[in-house]
Amino acid sequence: MLVGVQGAETLSLPDGRTFREATVRRLDDDRLVVEHAGGQSTLFFHEVPEALRRRLGYDSEAALRRLTLEVFRLRGVARGGATPDANPGTGTEPVRPRLLEPVAVPAPPSASQAGTTASRAERWAGLEPPARATGLAPVGDGQVIGVWELVNHYRSDPSASDARYRKRSFRVTGVVERMERGLVSRNVRVFLETPDPAVRPVCEWRIDDKIPAFHTRRDGRTLVAENNRSRWKLLEAGQTVTFEVRCDGLEDGLVELKGARLQP
Repeated sequence: MLVGVQGAETLSLPDGRTFREATVRRLDDDRLVVEHAGGQSTLFFHEVPEALRRRLGYDSEAALRRLTLEVFRLRGVARGGATPDANPGTGTEPVRPRLLEPVAVPAPPSASQAGTTASRAERWAGLEPPARATGLAPVGDGQVIGVWELVNHYRSDPSASDARYRKRSFRVTGVVERMERGLVSRNVRVFLETPDPAVRPVCEWRIDDKIPAFHTRRDGRTLVAENNRSRWKLLEAGQTVTFEVRCDGLEDGLVELKGARLQP
């Protein structure tokens, strides 16, 4: 969301990226443009928080349908099939992008949100830094690593951390911060709370095929599954979890943990 920081506006994305002195404009049905202190960036609608999507008037369901149709179109091109018009049903040029006014800064966080932030800070208070990753043996299957240890290692020495974790399977335990589901897959990215927002562990978890439908609620703080008869909660922010994962290393501030399997 957009928040005021010393008179400037900061846009924090779900993947951990932050744009300072940001002005956000809607470009078209799927993209927006962010002008910020570091220049200009174009983002797709699914890269921004759900609250901001709603304020910009994005129709997520319609965007998902468009993306699905585009996937089928590209598959058809790869196989030598026919390609639909850029603007179906009209035979004219594609829809032109449109610019809207900058997004307004929302109200400050509520008392409950402020309390949540305080409780997160308490979780890291008084903890001693772990031994440095340099010289430590690579992790083994089934070994349990806490978020505190993982984040501190990658923050202090990414190269030594890669030697210890990258391309290796282990178990990571931490507290769920939020979740983000894929647009056309059954994957859910589970972000774990971290003492350092510059290094964020994210577990890519594939939802079992036996669950017919699932979606996030409360801006990604709750993951809900449902069938024809009932609805139940799969995961919620603040919940302590352990995932069996395979580490892909650090990229753009994210410790990518693939093939996550939730442990009982």
